[in-house]
Amino acid sequence: MKKIILLAAILCSITLLQAQKVKGDISCLKGQKEINLTFNYNGVTYDGDSEAKYLKEEDKAKDPEWKAAWTSSFRTDSWQPRLTEDLNKEIAKKGMECGDFSNATYTISIQFKDIDPGSFAGPMSVPCKLSGVVSFVKTGESTPFATMEFKNVAHSGFFMNPQPELRVAESMSCLGELVGKAVNKIK
Repeated sequence: MKKIILLAAILCSITLLQAQKVKGDISCLKGQKEINLTFNYNGVTYDGDSEAKYLKEEDKAKDPEWKAAWTSSFRTDSWQPRLTEDLNKEIAKKGMECGDFSNATYTISIQFKDIDPGSFAGPMSVPCKLSGVVSFVKTGESTPFATMEFKNVAHSGFFMNPQPELRVAESMSCLGELVGKAVNKIK
């Protein structure tokens, strides 16, 4: 039984890694000190549902402050900084930094398609999973020269938190690391 579980975990890891390879050539990023980083939540779904439906079903949606924070400060003050921090930890090895650098030559744009906030149930908790596309573009242009699709990027199942916004932040951290590792493959 343990061998079957291990084999299943290995196959899942291989599938995730294959789906998250860069398509295109990002070698032009080599030598860049600053790279602009943008986030796009337009059209994002939450566990396959609209944001309005998710917020209506979420117990905390009864709290107007939490509901307002879900679409603003959680993104700008928690989720995005966590992703940026782990991305920068990875690419620091190349002498690069990502952030709000609108004058940088290149931009990494992260478009979220689905954010499954997961659920809290003690040892049976389900981690948050992120899906979307990372586009590498010349700043000011809309056509990417490379893309990387990401599916079900999740934080460790050992991070058990009853607050969905913190589960999302943990998965954002994992996504930042994933993007950073892709950039680090530049020769």
